[in-house]
Amino acid sequence: MPPTRPSPGPGWPARWAAWCGWCGWCGWCALALCLLPAPAVVAQPASAETLKAEVIYRALMFITWPAARAAAGRGLRICTLGEGRVETALQALQGRPIRQLAVEVRRLGRIDQAADCQLLYLPAPLPALKTSLADLPVLVVSDGSAMLDHGAMINLQVEDGRIVFDVELDATRRAGLDVSTKLLRLARFVRHQSPSS
Repeated sequence: MPPTRPSPGPGWPARWAAWCGWCGWCGWCALALCLLPAPAVVAQPASAETLKAEVIYRALMFITWPAARAAAGRGLRICTLGEGRVETALQALQGRPIRQLAVEVRRLGRIDQAADCQLLYLPAPLPALKTSLADLPVLVVSDGSAMLDHGAMINLQVEDGRIVFDVELDATRRAGLDVSTKLLRLARFVRHQSPSS
């Protein structure tokens, strides 16, 4: 018999995660949980930066890279470039598992070092981004304003007290990345041009 679906209250996030795990939708439910406003009963809510890092981690469960990038035994490399408060929170993801891979977090000094990364976090626009990465299978994530217009594929924002994200679907496809429809359903906005346009 399944456990009772939890309601907001003390210990609500942990009980919700346990319920989601029982349902077999752990990753999807955990990401959905990150996108919900924090209940008022939480004594020490996580910072926006920590929540953004957690949303990034959960989103990675729904991205598929080309086979050469996802070989067993290799880490899933999250790279950061530039100064940003989320960069510190991303360092806490070091060693956490994504399917058969362990997360590796690296701080880069130059954009031309990003070719071996699966994910690149950018806090602000970088003029050389598109020419440096071209169509390499690197997921570019940012929390800067209007970053979908500057090469980001996933753009995180705070809206009404919760973390939301937009997706540039055409850019992910050009990079050879497969984004699960489960993730797209949770996005605030998905930018996608028709093939004829």
